[in-house]
Amino acid sequence: MLVRTKEIYDGAVPSGNSVAALNLLRIGRITANPEIKNLPVGHTQLMFALNFAFGPSYEVVVAGVTDADDTKTMLKILQQHCFYNRVILFRPVEEPEPEIVELAGYTKFYNAINGKATAYVCKNYACNSPTTDVSEMIMLLNKNN
Repeated sequence: MLVRTKEIYDGAVPSGNSVAALNLLRIGRITANPEIKNLPVGHTQLMFALNFAFGPSYEVVVAGVTDADDTKTMLKILQQHCFYNRVILFRPVEEPEPEIVELAGYTKFYNAINGKATAYVCKNYACNSPTTDVSEMIMLLNKNN
């Protein structure tokens, strides 16, 4: 093979450029740094990226004990549902200064309520009241879509 081609359009597999655009936008959302605005050329996956960029987009912070069953359940449910315009962050409450606080400073004051895994569902950094109920968390995400 003399030349290795790089597709700039989405096919059965999204193009690398489209995936990179979406990942950069997600990083911008996670770090609360919206300055990442240069987008590569693409198609289908790029549309997801544009939709994510121009929103609304959602941040879900789960604060809980890392190995607790309620924390694992809450995170698993979030990962199973198809919410394209959201990022999920985990804030381990058993650590006084977890790494996520350095990356996403706004998570510093998010704590578990009464020792239970707690979800903070936010739309463009404006948060609803935190909830420890998985069904309410999903309802908040569905309501905001």
